[in-house]
Amino acid sequence: MTLKELFWHCLNAKYIKVGEDGDYAVERHGDTLLLLFQWSRGKRDWQNNLDFPAKPYCRMDDLWFCHRGFLRVWKSMRDSVERLVARTLDAAPEIRKISCVGFSHGAALSVFATEDMAYLYGERLTVNGYGFGCPRVLWGLVPMAVKKRFEHFLVIRNVPDIVTHLPPSALGFRHVGSILEI
Repeated sequence: MTLKELFWHCLNAKYIKVGEDGDYAVERHGDTLLLLFQWSRGKRDWQNNLDFPAKPYCRMDDLWFCHRGFLRVWKSMRDSVERLVARTLDAAPEIRKISCVGFSHGAALSVFATEDMAYLYGERLTVNGYGFGCPRVLWGLVPMAVKKRFEHFLVIRNVPDIVTHLPPSALGFRHVGSILEI
């Protein structure tokens, strides 16, 4: 799929609402499973967006830190997403690729989804991610094992978009993967 097609799917998905105002959709396209994450839609999303002190991401052998508000939203939906992905993969063993795609607030969630899917399925499937208008999600130094899970993540950054500059790098936050500036 082209970047334009991925963005279109992200904008037009039928989202499932869960937990901390997180919205996700799962679509199958041939041998690819798309995990889609919705942009900021309301006051609660913006509260989570602006709740950016660094917090450790637990459940991992390698300690790393990230944006507290986005992590809270991801944790509220992670179990639902993981169960749906596992059921889908069990029912369709011909799936070879998982693509995590989000816009703005959803782009931050696609960062967590990409890392999680690479951790769970990276040995047997290709896992990649696309963050359209992605804010900075990771904080500080990132262990090499975690960086590896982001090697197929692409931040699509419209440079004038303020969201892509937040939280500030001066506070230790960084983008993951590769950056395509438009």
